Amino acid sequence: MTKNIKIIKRSERDATGKTADSKRIADNASARQATRDITGHLTTWIKEFQQRHTPDPRRAFAGLFVDPATSSLD
Repeated sequence: MTKNIKIIKRSERDATGKTADSKRIADNASARQATRDITGHLTTWIKEFQQRHTPDPRRAFAGLFVDPATSSLD
């Protein structure tokens, strides 16, 4: 079994500026950044959702001492 090995000479590498490995590293870095951005957005959305759907503790505490038959909290 023989494998083909591509030899990239310095003159060829310097002429193109980048090799295949550097392109793959750049793609991985951009993918990581995109993942970080998405994760940040989702975390923010989840926190906002939780804040909107969590009852206000002061209002809940005040509701303990109000007769619900005679007044409303709204």
